[in-house]
Amino acid sequence: MSRSLPEWLAYIEVLHDRAWDPGLDRVGEVGRRLNVLHPGKHTILVAGTNGKGSTCEYIERLALKQGLTTGKTTSPHLRRFNERIVINGAPVSDEEICQAFAMIEASRREISLSYFEFSTLAALVLFQQHEVDLAILEVGLGGRLDAMNIVNPDISIIMKIALDHQSWLGESVELIGREKAGIMRPGIPCVLGEEQMPQSVIDAAEALHTPLFQRGDAFGITEKSIYFAALDGTLRVENPPAGQLPLPSFLAAVQALFCLNYPLTLEDLLDVRKQVSLPGRFQIERQTTTLLFDVAHNPDAVDRLAEKFRETFPNGYCHAVFAVYKDKDYQAMIDGMKSVVDVWYLPDIREDRALEPLAIRETLNHLGESDVGTYGKVSEACAAARKNALARSDADCAKDDVVLVFGTFPLVAEALSFFEIPIEGINEHDRSLAVGN
Repeated sequence: MSRSLPEWLAYIEVLHDRAWDPGLDRVGEVGRRLNVLHPGKHTILVAGTNGKGSTCEYIERLALKQGLTTGKTTSPHLRRFNERIVINGAPVSDEEICQAFAMIEASRREISLSYFEFSTLAALVLFQQHEVDLAILEVGLGGRLDAMNIVNPDISIIMKIALDHQSWLGESVELIGREKAGIMRPGIPCVLGEEQMPQSVIDAAEALHTPLFQRGDAFGITEKSIYFAALDGTLRVENPPAGQLPLPSFLAAVQALFCLNYPLTLEDLLDVRKQVSLPGRFQIERQTTTLLFDVAHNPDAVDRLAEKFRETFPNGYCHAVFAVYKDKDYQAMIDGMKSVVDVWYLPDIREDRALEPLAIRETLNHLGESDVGTYGKVSEACAAARKNALARSDADCAKDDVVLVFGTFPLVAEALSFFEIPIEGINEHDRSLAVGN
């Protein structure tokens, strides 16, 4: 009897005894049996602490502009597992995922696989079946020992490296950088999305004779322009437009595609920069009050969120709905945001990994934050934040009230659902770019 997708997901969640089991031997062997180690005509690996998902999104949309067939895999998802495996800009169907899982199950035989390893292989199987021109693979955790690293990339990208997952990757950015640099290959170009990279990344590239295209050198930002190492010399874009997603992600995506000899046009670059967005990445929605959603879930991402909040809402009064996992540096996250948050709403997100709302409140109180409430459900916290924001608006308060939801993917997903904001798929403009549509 065939399994449904929810049945498959329940099965693979308990198949392996550890949620994350570092090492490529098991998943690599199954990948070889399935013959999916080069899942596209070109394959891109994207690693880093922050900015990976945005970089993958930019690569996908730029490639669709070129008329290429694309496969993109990212994690985690917001609402449905299908968001993790995208062909030509649209999540694949339950049926396709189930068929891929069945292939993996038949091929793995005696080998145990984790949830993420199963997911990785499913994406590779489907990309190969669809004969994609470009396979875009976001590295889940680290690099060297991440399941995505079984592939043979044509180019790799490393975005900003900061402290996160220290128990797995190391207690310093140099140690974490060494793990991220594990996606490099001898002689295969690597794009570095930040000007300041840990020396361990540079040393790894030198040891492997990996050609580097680093921001601030091959491509980058000047006072009024951005520039790239293009096919026929330097391409310079004066006064680039603003976009929802981070500019460093756009720069790295463009440079990687130039390295693969794709003839991007200035018109395409400008169009993609202006129009591409992602759910939960500084996502602003206007309802009865202003809503802002961001999946910032580590100190570096939170610092960028605080900076952008101040720039976007200089007169903002912030009602923050916040949840965080126990294994995160939540004190640093709170410290980074407390200068912009006026009222805290702390829901119970009903996950074993989540820090209890009372523990977060205790930390906030210790830091001098007194306007803090705890709630049994995300919906209750969101409703309270909206109610209070509206009350202040009705009272003609001098500041602009914003309800901000941030901290974990599940929190943002549930809040988007509460506020009835769709998150699946891509908008019709972008969907029209997809090959075959």
